[in-house]
Amino acid sequence: MSRFKIKLSTITTFILATALGAALFWVSQQVQMLEREQRGIQEQISSEQEGMRVLNAEWDYLNRPDRIEALAAKYLNDMQPVIPDNLLRNANAIPEPQMMQGEDEMPVMVSTGDDKAAEKTKGAPLNAAPDSRPIHDKEDSKSTDFDGVLKSTAGDDE
Repeated sequence: MSRFKIKLSTITTFILATALGAALFWVSQQVQMLEREQRGIQEQISSEQEGMRVLNAEWDYLNRPDRIEALAAKYLNDMQPVIPDNLLRNANAIPEPQMMQGEDEMPVMVSTGDDKAAEKTKGAPLNAAPDSRPIHDKEDSKSTDFDGVLKSTAGDDE
């Protein structure tokens, strides 16, 4: 038998062909993956567009002039004009919300913002923070919100 002589150019060509084949396979797999991703995004876009069409149709349905006219006739006929005697003169006259039966009164706990306190309470349950305080509304002595507006408008009427 004769011995085969393998030339250096043959080995180089074989290695180059193998490397190019592997690169071509990798690129084709990447292209297929990106095409699948693109199809998924296109499906999401079409789904969102369909949802927008449904919402627009619902909006148009709810805003039909005949429907709004019927609702206005039903609800606006019973309304009385606002008279000054019906307005509150004092913000403290607003009643506090009532607790529902079976509802526990538990204050909301908030952090004081101290970095030292945050380090001490790391890993501790939220409601067990020692530097947390319940939230309470504080009334300002000036009471510029509601009462001040009422007083300023009351002077204008006279």
